[in-house]
Amino acid sequence: MKRPLIIIYLLPLLLVVLGAAVVFQLWQEQLRERLRFEQVQLINRGTAVMSRELGHIKQVVEYMGGELQERLTPDRYPDEEAWRVAVAQYFSRVQGLSDYVSQIRWLAPNGLEKVRINVRDRQVEWVPLAELQDKSNRYYFTEGIAADASTVLMTPIDLNIENGNIVRPYEVTIRASLKVQDASQQTLGLLVLNYNLNYLFTRLRSMQSAHNTLEMVNTKGEWLLAARPELEWLHLYGDILSSFANTYPASWQGIDQSQSLTPIQLPDGRPLSSSPVHVDEGTSQAPYYYFLSQVRADVWRQERSFIALAVITMAVVAYTILTSFGLLWWRNSEQRRKNLAHITAEKAALESTQQKLTEANKTLLSLQDELVEKGRLSSLGLMVAGVGHELNTPLGGIRLNLSALQHLKTRIEPHVDAEVLELYTSSTELAMHNLKHAMNVIQQFKRITQQQADSGNEVFNVQRMLEDTLSPLKSMLKKHDNIQIALHVDPDLTLDSAQDVLSQVLQNLILNALEHAFMEGQPGAIHITAQQEDDFVLEVADDGQGIPAQLLSTIWEPFVTTGRGKQHSGLGLYMVHQWVTRLLHGKIEVRSDEQGTRFTIIIPN
Repeated sequence: MKRPLIIIYLLPLLLVVLGAAVVFQLWQEQLRERLRFEQVQLINRGTAVMSRELGHIKQVVEYMGGELQERLTPDRYPDEEAWRVAVAQYFSRVQGLSDYVSQIRWLAPNGLEKVRINVRDRQVEWVPLAELQDKSNRYYFTEGIAADASTVLMTPIDLNIENGNIVRPYEVTIRASLKVQDASQQTLGLLVLNYNLNYLFTRLRSMQSAHNTLEMVNTKGEWLLAARPELEWLHLYGDILSSFANTYPASWQGIDQSQSLTPIQLPDGRPLSSSPVHVDEGTSQAPYYYFLSQVRADVWRQERSFIALAVITMAVVAYTILTSFGLLWWRNSEQRRKNLAHITAEKAALESTQQKLTEANKTLLSLQDELVEKGRLSSLGLMVAGVGHELNTPLGGIRLNLSALQHLKTRIEPHVDAEVLELYTSSTELAMHNLKHAMNVIQQFKRITQQQADSGNEVFNVQRMLEDTLSPLKSMLKKHDNIQIALHVDPDLTLDSAQDVLSQVLQNLILNALEHAFMEGQPGAIHITAQQEDDFVLEVADDGQGIPAQLLSTIWEPFVTTGRGKQHSGLGLYMVHQWVTRLLHGKIEVRSDEQGTRFTIIIPN
């Protein structure tokens, strides 16, 4: 009783826990997909805004470079100072093309600043000649002066640095440079525009949603734009431990190897999406950065807590329902089991009674069959005795008359012609042949009852009995010299049974095989095997043509034969069956096919 109750409470618990885990994972995955869809939208919007602004910067630089090459080359002015003034005036005018230009400068081929203006709050400041700096060691100069004249080179996004110090408050800066040449392709200098991207980063930061951030890292995984502003640009101060790459190294490896929008999962299970973006799409070697969008940690905890609470609630309800149904099922099962046990007991009692009645009925039927069969044999014996007695006298008289007629032949032979004498001879011989056949049939009928009355058991040697049985058949076997008879028997094998009956059975089976198993002139063999197993087993097998299938079910019945035209009576196998089953108290089986026939006689010990 305890085990079913344990199953009722434990199995639903296991099922509910497993189901709750699956539901929690599926629900959490659905949440990830929903949040990731929003992340993709944020990244696409941020990428579009950034590309549009940087594209505008490139267009302004290309326009200014064309003007400088056509109208503001140094050879057009009487001296350098006049040229510097003209260039500064031009810079002052074109800075109005964008509200976010913070500096415009002309660098000589050696890296020295020739002209520079600063723009702050839409106010233009010309930098005096004494304050101009040497920028020959700055990466944007070395890369820009080495680039093609027609290529606008965009630098990575970083902070503005003046005189070796980071300008505060931070000025997020990107520089665009274009090499300026004269008509003879001689390098005149490098045009460099500084764009203050504070406004752009402010706009990107404002695009973040309540669930997902919009952030930016450089190619080393260092923060340029972060949900936590205190993490931004720390790498410029030597702090690399706070970078995204150091905080999430496994996630950063997946981001760094991606070439397109990529879904990432952070160690705490939060979904993150990233997309690499080139600053200058037209230059294959231009630096690039990554837009990142991750679920806010507090939002993820709240969502997971809600899912967990909902799943636990559903699990408790489901467990309650399952255990209630389980208890109800158990109670019904117990009641059904008791009812079935009661019904089974009554059924067993009825089956026992029915079995006893069936066995009694079988015994009665067996006795009835035995009585009927004995009655048939008794009636057959009386009939055969009567018929034999009645027919023997007239048949004997007929035989005497036929013998007298045959002797008369010598007396009348000289007085009749040859044709009449031949007819007379053939008629008497045919009559004598048929008379002998009729008397043999009467003798067969009489043997059925005589053997039953005279048979008695004795212990005899089986091999000797087989040899004695075959001895009288030698004259007949000479007519079938193409048929071989082989004995397979232990010379010391003995049997306690009716020897005469078994010998007669064996003789009938051999004669039956000689008459029916083989075509005329067909070679063959008859194998006789005797052995002692649990019972005594005697087999007579031939390799002849077999018994027709339609006769197998009736071969034990009287007067069934395939040799009716050869004057066979059809009593041979009938008598064999009667002798084996009634006199020897055994059974006989037959198997036959196109390869031959096998009779198996089993006599119990």
